[in-house]
Amino acid sequence: MRISLDGQEIEAREGDTVAAALLRAGVTTFTRSIKYHRPRGPFCLAGSCGQCLMRVDGVPSLPACRVKAEEGMACERQNAPLGAEKDLFRAADFLFSEGLDHHHLFTGSRVLGRVALEIARRLAGLGELPGKPRPPGKGELREVPLAVIGAGPAGLAAARAAAEQGVRPLLIERAGAAGGAALLALDSAAPGAAFVAEQEKALRSQGAEILFEAPCVGLYANDTDRKGNALVVVWRREGLLVAVAERVIVATGGASQPLPFPGVDRPGVYAARGLLELHARCGVRVGDELAVVGSGRELEACAAALGRAGYQVVRSIAATPRRALGNPVRGLDVDGERIRCDAVALAHPPAPLHDLASSVGATARWDGNGFPVETDAQGRTAVSWLFAAGSVAGKPAIDSGQAAGRSSCL
Repeated sequence: MRISLDGQEIEAREGDTVAAALLRAGVTTFTRSIKYHRPRGPFCLAGSCGQCLMRVDGVPSLPACRVKAEEGMACERQNAPLGAEKDLFRAADFLFSEGLDHHHLFTGSRVLGRVALEIARRLAGLGELPGKPRPPGKGELREVPLAVIGAGPAGLAAARAAAEQGVRPLLIERAGAAGGAALLALDSAAPGAAFVAEQEKALRSQGAEILFEAPCVGLYANDTDRKGNALVVVWRREGLLVAVAERVIVATGGASQPLPFPGVDRPGVYAARGLLELHARCGVRVGDELAVVGSGRELEACAAALGRAGYQVVRSIAATPRRALGNPVRGLDVDGERIRCDAVALAHPPAPLHDLASSVGATARWDGNGFPVETDAQGRTAVSWLFAAGSVAGKPAIDSGQAAGRSSCL
């Protein structure tokens, strides 16, 4: 199949996301930053970082790493009125080397201040409004005994444990398939693709419903007259689903984080887990030679897994680089040593995605890496109807998922 980028045709393969097709074609700049028009490319490849937002078929600010490529799809890069590859407005970096505070630019003159503010408005932003109204989707409201958010190892284990107790769970996954971290092959002893396939097959045979490409966009305490404690809002192509649930298990995992060093936000720097998922789901590699930067067990596991995925790991670096070199990044300066590579992979433990749980009152506390949701041994949170399992709670996926699944049925 073929899609287009800024009017130029690009080949895509069945199962590709837009990001996968573009990266395979050698495109690394997906957008420009809001204020300084710096080049931006995908980082997390999991829909969390906002660095690959594109206009797709007239709809602005969609994460290219989560949009499935379809025949004839028209993709456009945003916030680059003079072209994304050589955006002249990037000169703001040089003209305002000490930083640009447009709120105080030319404020000594009322007329010049208004002109400067209007120019800033036109040069900044996250794309233009849709070219035409989208047809209204058909909403759905239903009641479910248990909603499990996330179909990674923890979510699958939780849903399976609940199903074995006679409860028919609704399993909600934003990706196009189940698996999550289980597909990354980070640890030979951890559950892998066979575990995912087995769990999914068993869940379907037990009457569970699984929704794919269906991100949960809201979680609320229920104050309607519907039977249930929570409102789980799910986006689907055909329209919103609002599930009124008796119990909810959050198994949303974590999000990869960048490191604070100059150039880390340039195209060519990726989350190591994102590269592993990109290869596992779409068969795409970004070059051959990688420099992997991180620490501890995550660095070791990701470097080994990237090697198994076909990359040549030129260096595993347990130190923060002084600077990333090139655009896209083709090297690192580490303590004065220049390390050349095709791309850079950052390997640090993901930060727990606690947002949904926190939004309804669950407690999350800093543990040195992020804010895992606090639970007891059975996965219960500070909210009576809410449970958490896996990385979002800072606990082993399978054991905590099974515990949360069982206790949610009591």
